[in-house]
Amino acid sequence: MATSNAYLAAPGTAVTFDAAGTDVVFTLTSLAAGAGRQSAQHDFTDAARPYKYRWRASVKFSTAPVVGERIDYYYKSALTSTTILDNDDGTGDIALSSTDKLRNLHYIGSIIVDEAATGVEMVASGTISIMERFVHIVCHNATADVLSATSTDMSFTLTPISIQGQAT
Repeated sequence: MATSNAYLAAPGTAVTFDAAGTDVVFTLTSLAAGAGRQSAQHDFTDAARPYKYRWRASVKFSTAPVVGERIDYYYKSALTSTTILDNDDGTGDIALSSTDKLRNLHYIGSIIVDEAATGVEMVASGTISIMERFVHIVCHNATADVLSATSTDMSFTLTPISIQGQAT
């Protein structure tokens, strides 16, 4: 009897959320302490696709942050491109109207400040499942410091992960 193994397939095409709009516009420049911002909406399309993703987030600060503070990431989903969103802050690359708007979003993970220095790239990564078609990435600056004013200092990337079955 033939057996098979499941392997991690080659990664799919990444979706990058950044100020340049590489794939989706996400403007985190000069994000104030305690403030939040959501990206423009990404449509994964209605076709078959992976639902597991590797995420990688990076930021720099304009002032020295406090070790142990966090930059938190969430995703916001919608039933259609304009209806039944996880909060009512709209669908564009816009400021979060209140931290209460994070309550019904899906937590992704956090960058934990590990060095009290400016100009240092702080990065975190992990894996997440996203079943929804329409999503926004939302960032909340839970630190006492402002993010960098340089647009290329922040990004968020989702890379699809697939499993491939192989007979042995």
